Amino acid sequence: MKQVLQDRSGLTVVRDVPAPPCPPGAVLVHNLFSAISSGTERARVELSRKSLLAKARERPDLVREVVDRARREGIRSTREAVQRKLSEETPVGYSSAGRVIEVGAAVRDLAVDDLVACGGGSATHAEIVSVPRNLCAKVPPGVSLEAASLTTIGAIALHGVRLADVRVGDRVAVIGCGLVGQITCRLLRAAGAEVFALDLEPARADAAVRAGAEHGLAVGPATAKRVLTETGGIGVDQAIVTAATSSNDPLLLAAEIARDRGAIVVVGDVRIEAPRAPLYDKELSVRVSRSYGPGRYDAEYEERGLDYPISYVRWTERRNMEAILDLQARGRIDLADLVDEVFAVDEAARAYARLADPPGERPYGALLLSYDSRDALSREALVVTAIPPVGSSPEPSTRTAPIRIGLIGPGAFASNVLVPAFVGAGARLEVVGGGAGPSADAARRRFGFARVAQSAEAVIADDDVDAVVVATRHGSHADLSIQALRAGKHVFCEKPLALSPEELESVVEAAVTARRILAVGFNRRFSPLLRELRDFLAEPADRIAASYRVSAGRLEAGHWTHDLEQGGGRILGEGCHFVDSLRFLVDADVELVHATGYGAPELPVQATDRVAVNLTFSDGSIGAILYVADGSPRVPKERLEAYTADRTGILDDYRALELLAPTRARTTRPRRQDKGHRQEVEAFLRAIERGEPPVPLEEIVNVSMATLAVVESLRTSRPVRVET
Repeated sequence: MKQVLQDRSGLTVVRDVPAPPCPPGAVLVHNLFSAISSGTERARVELSRKSLLAKARERPDLVREVVDRARREGIRSTREAVQRKLSEETPVGYSSAGRVIEVGAAVRDLAVDDLVACGGGSATHAEIVSVPRNLCAKVPPGVSLEAASLTTIGAIALHGVRLADVRVGDRVAVIGCGLVGQITCRLLRAAGAEVFALDLEPARADAAVRAGAEHGLAVGPATAKRVLTETGGIGVDQAIVTAATSSNDPLLLAAEIARDRGAIVVVGDVRIEAPRAPLYDKELSVRVSRSYGPGRYDAEYEERGLDYPISYVRWTERRNMEAILDLQARGRIDLADLVDEVFAVDEAARAYARLADPPGERPYGALLLSYDSRDALSREALVVTAIPPVGSSPEPSTRTAPIRIGLIGPGAFASNVLVPAFVGAGARLEVVGGGAGPSADAARRRFGFARVAQSAEAVIADDDVDAVVVATRHGSHADLSIQALRAGKHVFCEKPLALSPEELESVVEAAVTARRILAVGFNRRFSPLLRELRDFLAEPADRIAASYRVSAGRLEAGHWTHDLEQGGGRILGEGCHFVDSLRFLVDADVELVHATGYGAPELPVQATDRVAVNLTFSDGSIGAILYVADGSPRVPKERLEAYTADRTGILDDYRALELLAPTRARTTRPRRQDKGHRQEVEAFLRAIERGEPPVPLEEIVNVSMATLAVVESLRTSRPVRVET
């Protein structure tokens, strides 16, 4: 299918990418039209075309993040990461309309062939989009799909009107008459308000008047005086700011023309900065509108389909979308004339170029992209593979040619770390799929995969794939690994292998039955420095006491890793690394786990990311892991100290290793941080050739069970014995 992508320089391209999957709580929609907002998306284009220095001035928070990363990981690594980010192509668009072509198992009130308006980050400029149920609204008879494609933009305007609490007869100023401003004026007129349309460009204010606004004013030095004159010296009851500018002038104007104890609602992307005096003198209330309405940015609502009871939340974002469509169907508002021009999707670059036209020539309405009306979804036949015979150990490969790799989940980690490691180790990149279509196509172009698969299942079923690399979100690791093993493929699964004991048992059973290599991304045990530390401590042949401190840093609120179904929490998702490192260092099974911790109140206890873990090993050794999300980002991420007999080893963030014995001491400092990713991949490929796993399956099980025990101990506040 075709999808519009942009890189950080503002370059717009149309790529052929795989169609997205249809999760249980979503529908697949074949877009017929998608809307380019003249305000929101122009701001993105303008920012992308600025120099790096100008971008840095606008986003000092990102500059600080880059500087902190350079301190932790070095200038070269940070420069490479920034360059990759700047060249990364990402989907754009958030408002579309089309026909449902597939319905997820959990969706009850939509059917194939329904016409729907779509919103949110899933409603991109693409032929086929996968949209959660709560971000879809049925298009009623009498509403064209061209107009319906503006529904999400209309919902933004409607939510701003609701926040302003407009009553019949109120006088309301709309400052900024771009697309959102034009729709806001029409909604206010439908609500019985007297509308003042204000814009720097007289033509836009005049357009609002032609659509029903009572007053259209070009913003200038006398604007406030004119508004006060028209309102008998009182001012407007509400001022809704829909402009998009880096200036705070619209906010200052709103404060000047609002009446005593009036309200200001900020919808547009403006600088929210105003002197106290005008706000205080009139006791003005200021509210900032958050997109389409209640439910926005709530993963429970948007991704998992949990609706808010109508008796408590009357107007959610989906109900706002439905209201926009209903108002059009009843003839209360008309959005069709706000379509400025329609472009075929192949002309997306020309459409976006119009957003950068000189101010007087820019569209104030919407630019639409149109898509072929035929069903563009390529449906593949279901492939059923037999389960290989039971065996006690993996079979060595009979291939003499390079191992052929199929990658599922070409995200940032796979693209930046795993794939270069497989290329460096001599593997052949055969097929890539899963995840978002644009990321799979980007991986094909960047690394030279032979082709792109339409789905994760297609990667697994591919006859030309010897080994499947699973690098998706954590919640799918077990299922995909089982499918691949049963299909006779070797599997490299990024950690964690499973999010529950039941999942782990099923994966292990599949691995034993399939007689194929199963490797898990416990890369640190392959790091040269950790191996040197292990050899150093092994000479006394005594018990070990070790402490592993991890300054992990905070994740943003709502990050998928905290979700117990998708990510399992950071301990399962990343803490397993440090359990494995200590298990490798001690060379004995973990027998007992006791964990305590605290976390953000909105997170479940299993997702706690401030954790202290005590481990007891079968040989009597002990280990402690302190995993914290708090603290300064200047602290190196990892520090491991280990003690045995008369020896001490200190591993500092895989950059330096200090070995201390009674009569000697030495320090090793490699040129670059090395956490063992390259060596791990090389070991996996050698294992396929020889039929010997790089890490015994029993160790993988012990580490995985011990990590699951950490979560169980957090949940119960009790020590947990590990039985494998």
